[in-house]
Amino acid sequence: MAPRKHVILKLQDKLEVIKLINKEKFVIETENGPGKRKTLKKPKNPNVESAGFKWFIQQRRLHVPVSGEMLCENARSFHHQFSKNNHAFKACKGWLDNFKKRHGIRRLKISGEKLSSKVDCIEPFQKDFEQLVIQKKFNAEQMYNADESRLFWRILPDQTLVLSTEKAAPGRKIMKERVTFEPCANATGNHKLRLLVVGKAQKPRAFKSVALPVCYRGQKNAWVTRDLFLDWFDNEFVPSVHRHLSSINFPMEAVLLLDNCPGHPSADELRSEDGKIFAMFLPPNTTAMIQPIDQNVIQNIKLYYRKTLLMNILADEENRVDLVAALKKINLKDVVFNLANCWLSVSSHLIKMSWKNLSPQLVDVNETTEVQEENIILTPLLAKLAPNTAITEDEIQQWASGGCDEEIQHQEILTDDEIIHAVTKEDIEKEKDDELLPPSKISASEATKALNTAIQ
Repeated sequence: MAPRKHVILKLQDKLEVIKLINKEKFVIETENGPGKRKTLKKPKNPNVESAGFKWFIQQRRLHVPVSGEMLCENARSFHHQFSKNNHAFKACKGWLDNFKKRHGIRRLKISGEKLSSKVDCIEPFQKDFEQLVIQKKFNAEQMYNADESRLFWRILPDQTLVLSTEKAAPGRKIMKERVTFEPCANATGNHKLRLLVVGKAQKPRAFKSVALPVCYRGQKNAWVTRDLFLDWFDNEFVPSVHRHLSSINFPMEAVLLLDNCPGHPSADELRSEDGKIFAMFLPPNTTAMIQPIDQNVIQNIKLYYRKTLLMNILADEENRVDLVAALKKINLKDVVFNLANCWLSVSSHLIKMSWKNLSPQLVDVNETTEVQEENIILTPLLAKLAPNTAITEDEIQQWASGGCDEEIQHQEILTDDEIIHAVTKEDIEKEKDDELLPPSKISASEATKALNTAIQ
């Protein structure tokens, strides 16, 4: 048999190969980034796929168990609403397997009564944590905690927009612009890391030519995803802890306590290269009772922020005439700078005292045993802003310390129709973006490099 002839492809042929590859394959899209397999075939029904994945993520964030049949049934429902055809899409086992592979979904057994367990698992965890501290000879300087919280940064109390003579305030639309922020500090309060702030925009225009006092990241839903958190841990947390421990001549070892949020990677992933800085997870559903940063630390950041919000509005007499216009003047740059200042205002004493429920031995018996919110009185500010309103100090404190954020967050659970609308809107926006992109020319070297990468 004659030896095979070596054929050298022309540049045009190589470009055709690249087009075919791009047409047939795509990088896996999951909540925590690409999985082990980098490419898979595209789904035949991309809108159904996107809607199904949004629905799945929403259910898991609510800790609702999801079976394969539930996924299939919802996919059929979404397909019917997209195409009005009941018979063209079956959502069979093969589709389900491919859907799970494309999005990095796996089967996991529910362990006992995970979400309902509270007090029973606190004491065993406290003993485990104490043993870890003794074994590693950890000092309070080496124990850290971090937690995320949403902030709707243009929200004023509903009552401030309603006069006492009115029954309602029709036509007011709640401004739901939000960020997620994450404070992190050690048990002494001496080392407070830069706030992690996650907004929807990757590169907000307000940030142009500005050095930010926070660690900002963009995510389309303003969520802390697994990929985003892992990046923060490796590139922000570990280096910052190294610098702090080095400055006080402590061993380069530390533990980061976290809750079981879906956006957190596993403990195996959250380790420094030498394994000396690592994460440890709190028992499920115990955040409100023993997680330090949730013992009024987050609440005080929000109190400070909303006090700053009111003061900034009151600083301009014109703002009192039109509150909506005043709120619209606030941009994301104002928010991150205000949040950074609010985080600086949280005292190290408050942070230290926040550890008393988890590790009482860290707190001096001579100190106060209660972790209280800072004394931030907002009633006079609101009285100046809207003098004819009827609102109590307790209602103001509830709004300021984050009550409105939790309320709106629960209101934001999307229905199937809203998911379909969101997917359709994303599709339209993507088409518009594609139309605006001018055709780019590819050089011979770029084409060759891309081809070699695709073949590998």
